[in-house]
Amino acid sequence: MRSQVSVTDCEYMSAMIPHHSIAVLTSERTQIKDACARELANGIIRAQRKEIAEIKWLVNDIGANGMAASTEAAKARPVPEFEGYLNEGD
Repeated sequence: MRSQVSVTDCEYMSAMIPHHSIAVLTSERTQIKDACARELANGIIRAQRKEIAEIKWLVNDIGANGMAASTEAAKARPVPEFEGYLNEGD
């Protein structure tokens, strides 16, 4: 793993989308037979999709409005509530 010192906020978040997408893809494609393990995988799918949606929103928000460089600025632009989901048939 290389140093992340020169990576910007948006670069970091954009790089996390493929990382989260791999977790979704792996969890969807695995042939889990144990009900508890399947529920865990479904939870991972929901959580990762929620985080992907939040990342995309935040990258767009920063692009449109600039950085919220303080707690006060962040509170003035609260992140909407996002939900994860499973595909039909899951």
